[in-house]
Amino acid sequence: MLTAMESVPGGTPRSRKSGRPTIRDVAQLAGVGLGTASRVLNKDTHVRPETRRRVLAAARRLRFQASLAARGLAKGRTGAIGVLVPFFTKHYFLEILRGIEQTISSSDASLIIYNVERRQQVLAHLRFLARTRRVDGLLVISLSGNLIGSVYHRSLPFPIVYIDSDVENSAAVSVDHEAAMHLAVSHLTGLGHTRVALIDRPQDPVSDTICPARREGYRKACREAGLGVPESYVVLTEYSRDGGYEAAMHLLKSRRPPTAIACASDLQAIGAMEAVADAGLRVGHDVSVTGYHDVELARYVGLTTVHLPAIEMGAAAAGLLLRGLRLSTAKELPKTFPPQLIIRGSSGKLRHTRKRRR
Repeated sequence: MLTAMESVPGGTPRSRKSGRPTIRDVAQLAGVGLGTASRVLNKDTHVRPETRRRVLAAARRLRFQASLAARGLAKGRTGAIGVLVPFFTKHYFLEILRGIEQTISSSDASLIIYNVERRQQVLAHLRFLARTRRVDGLLVISLSGNLIGSVYHRSLPFPIVYIDSDVENSAAVSVDHEAAMHLAVSHLTGLGHTRVALIDRPQDPVSDTICPARREGYRKACREAGLGVPESYVVLTEYSRDGGYEAAMHLLKSRRPPTAIACASDLQAIGAMEAVADAGLRVGHDVSVTGYHDVELARYVGLTTVHLPAIEMGAAAAGLLLRGLRLSTAKELPKTFPPQLIIRGSSGKLRHTRKRRR
């Protein structure tokens, strides 16, 4: 049943209970039945043009606005879009959420964010949403397709779109992480660096595809440049400045320190740049550093990095889901966004002599 959100000046019909105009008031003023008024206000096209004009004129006179929640109930919908996102305070995920919000804000829907940090939380949220139907559709960000599984995907009573995740035969928007890291490392080898290290993170507890893809991109670029990849050149640490600092310092103190370091996040890269400076070396001159994601801070510190179009991915996925809601499905071919290398001052040509400053 539709309800009203705004009151109306004196001299026009009002709801006896609330003092607000209702759809019944609109129907009475327009001289049509309640069902006809409801169809017009819910944008049903099976109404004569003259009747539609009378109903809309009555609604404007009454300053009537339909409640989105009530409209959703009338259609068997909640008016809400759910988002499953791991560690949603991370900048990359916040950028994806910005893109989602930009698209959703132009619709009648609202967002409900479910933050997950453990595998059990993902499954618990899916069971809850399948049972309660609290949302009309679901966006899943960077969560393992193996974790969600085809059983849950098929049993969920609403469309689902994956962002930066791979689930076979499912609607998805993603970026090629192997190609992204390949870009960064190829840039470094192209500058003449033959000792290139990688600072990545340990396997994510709720995602099992991104880290292996990045490492394969790193190894592929090294192989193409004819370089070996010592195991000691791959260091795993957390996504943080401290993690990047400690990993880079460990690399720089090794017997054959790298002349270039590719990092799996901009925060790690900023920490690595600090470690290079503290080791008495110059970033971009003695040791080159690249980042990943292209957060806003990267521009201010002159960090060469790989730009991932997070906002665009979020917007595209939300648009795909909204189209799926209209069609009761979200089946479309997966869309992959290309990464882009942003070159700044933290990377430079190999210098054959490296001396520590005192």
